[in-house]
Amino acid sequence: MTDAGLAKFLGIDDDERWPRAIAKLDPKKRAAYERMAEVYMEVQLYDAGLGPKPEGVYLCYDHKRRTKAEGE
Repeated sequence: MTDAGLAKFLGIDDDERWPRAIAKLDPKKRAAYERMAEVYMEVQLYDAGLGPKPEGVYLCYDHKRRTKAEGE
């Protein structure tokens, strides 16, 4: 993940100091944030019916795959 992509995921990309904040991240913390971004994307794909539920993730809502015709 690029520094800009991580800043956007963390919601700090609108602050001009984000490059310094990202550069100061501990490598373990950065890896954790990057994994969070991956799981977030996997959950979005699952919700859209385009992928499997990510392993080890608990979703606290009913998940119903609907076709476009059903959702209209």
